[in-house]
Amino acid sequence: MRPSFLILAAALATASTAMAAEGRFIHPADINNDDRLSKAEWAAYKLPAADFAKADKNADGLIDGHEFGAWHLAQQTSK
Repeated sequence: MRPSFLILAAALATASTAMAAEGRFIHPADINNDDRLSKAEWAAYKLPAADFAKADKNADGLIDGHEFGAWHLAQQTSK
């Protein structure tokens, strides 16, 4: 009976983590965890420097989740 309890506990922990992350932009380059990438974070993660401006559709100097997703999809479809 103990192994099934551990499986249930792991499943609940995973579900609560996913729920907490829902709606958030989580990327390892987001060092300050503000759900956006600055140009410095972009460069530090070694993403293509020339692509920062392409990804920053609203030209606010930050890449949010929607902008990053669109940029990433464009990268995948252009290959």
